Order: sequence, then structure tokens, then C-alpha cells
Amino acid sequence: PIVSGNVSLYNETDGRAILPTPTIGAVGLIADTAQIIARNVRAGDVALLVGETKGHLGQSALLAEMQGREEGDAPPVDLAAEKRNGEFIRAYGARFTACTDLGDGGLALAAFELAEGAGLGVTLDAATTAQLFGEDQARYLVACAPSEADALVQAAKDADVPIARVGQFGGASVRFGPSEAALTDLSALFRGSFAKAVA
Repeated sequence: PIVSGNVSLYNETDGRAILPTPTIGAVGLIADTAQIIARNVRAGDVALLVGETKGHLGQSALLAEMQGREEGDAPPVDLAAEKRNGEFIRAYGARFTACTDLGDGGLALAAFELAEGAGLGVTLDAATTAQLFGEDQARYLVACAPSEADALVQAAKDADVPIARVGQFGGASVRFGPSEAALTDLSALFRGSFAKAVA
């Protein structure tokens, strides 16, 4: 059931319009807690990208946060790809050390959040803005032990699920292509930005 009785499509604050915010809350039961995919990234884990990257930047967090632009079409949704890729994640979740979607902020933010939460650095091979910050749908970032990577790649190919090795977790820095910064510096910005905004 949809428990919300009020969805506002015409929100504003301080006299300025903000994006429509329909919200749905969901609660579920997990029959086997061993099937939960925790966020337990370990040093040396391989980063795998599940799903197809086209580099869609319309209505992205990058445009909104860095350039103050809310323009372009939202990424198209392919329900068949959502189902296929989601079923792969569900089927092989026990072999992942972590998994997250690539919605808000794309690959760069997803990789950073997994790494920062574990107190680890991360290196991504991707270097272009579209590869790092595109918000194409039906995508997941998965971390796995190096010993699991080849088998997972093959299983995805067998299931006709796009998959690619995109990097590795570990070290003390965050490196995207040729760009690099210390994890501690980025973590301080990430953890302290909200407090600064409301101070």
C-alpha cells in the first residue's frame, strides 16, 4: 500500500521553486539475513560495474551541484534491463562484499561512498566526466574479492548482463583516471559539508 496521503508537486522554499518530491516509503522482510549484501569493502577488492554506461548527464547531480543547472532529460528507464540486472545482483549477492546503485552522482560518488565508509581509497580507470558522473539507470557498483571477479564476470556474460572491471579498492587516496586526492581530505569535505551549510 501507498501510505502517504499527500504528494506535493509544487514545492517552494524561501519563495523559490524546488523540484517535485513525490516520496514512497517501503518496508520489507528478508527471509534469510545471510542474503543481505552488506557494505564490507576490503583492501584489494575489485570494483565491478554492472549495467551499461552511456554517460547520461541530463538532470544529473553533477549539473545541479557544480553548475547550478537543472536541464536535459532524465535518464531513460529500460524496465527489461532493470529486471535483468537486478536479478543478477540478487542471484550473486552472497559473493559480493558490497553493492550500491549508481543513481545520484554516478560511478564517482558511488565508488567514493563505498571506499570512504570502509576507510579505504579507491582507484577507478574511468577518466571522462560522462563515465564518472553519468546517471544511466539499471547500474550497480559491486565490490568483490579478487578470487571471485573472473567467475562473476563470466556469470554476468552468461546472463547477458553488461559488466566491466572498473577499478580496485585500497590505499589512502581516491584516484579517478589521472586525478588524485587524499582520502582524508575528501572525507573531511564529505562529512563536514552539511554542517557548514546549516551553520
